[in-house]
Amino acid sequence: MRWAAELPGRLLGWLPGSARRRREREAEEFITLLRQSAALLQAGRRPEGLWAELAGLHEPCRPVVRRPGCCLHHALVDADAAILLGQPPWHEMTGRHWEQLAGCLSVSREAGVPLAGLLERLADALEDGQDAHQAREAASAGPRSTARLLGLLPVAGLGLSALAGAPPTDLLTGPLGWLVVGTGVALAVVGHLWTRALARRAEGGT
Repeated sequence: MRWAAELPGRLLGWLPGSARRRREREAEEFITLLRQSAALLQAGRRPEGLWAELAGLHEPCRPVVRRPGCCLHHALVDADAAILLGQPPWHEMTGRHWEQLAGCLSVSREAGVPLAGLLERLADALEDGQDAHQAREAASAGPRSTARLLGLLPVAGLGLSALAGAPPTDLLTGPLGWLVVGTGVALAVVGHLWTRALARRAEGGT
């Protein structure tokens, strides 16, 4: 059954970082689309028939419910159908990348600027943005690892305490134990906030 075949992919989509990896993959696919479009235009293709030809270069998805922009293949097929109906392509699409592509088409049509050059410059700009994003991700990897380590230290300390014959519940039998627990929680919160600030700074945030 179709749902059984799609189950492994859906489970992978729930893993930590899957949303970020999906966005990066979609950005790379879009940049490839821009490069392919510019190459075909420079080879003499006309913009009106460009999207149908490009659709054949990308594998279609098999969604349970078809929606605009479910994959590049269907987005390109929809764009070709919109042109045949006298409508602007990408009018049903949402997202910054599709708005940029629609803007390139509008500028080329109204100002007479060659579309291939516009698409090449857009692809270059998006690639530069991807490179900068990956550099920020690499810079923030250290602070993130530190945050995860600090989060595990209290749990490790409780485990070592239990192995040493001093159950953690013994700490709560007097005011000194509560003071130690409260101080530990406060330091853990401060450490978490500090490492988050380091991660934001490494990513270029404020």
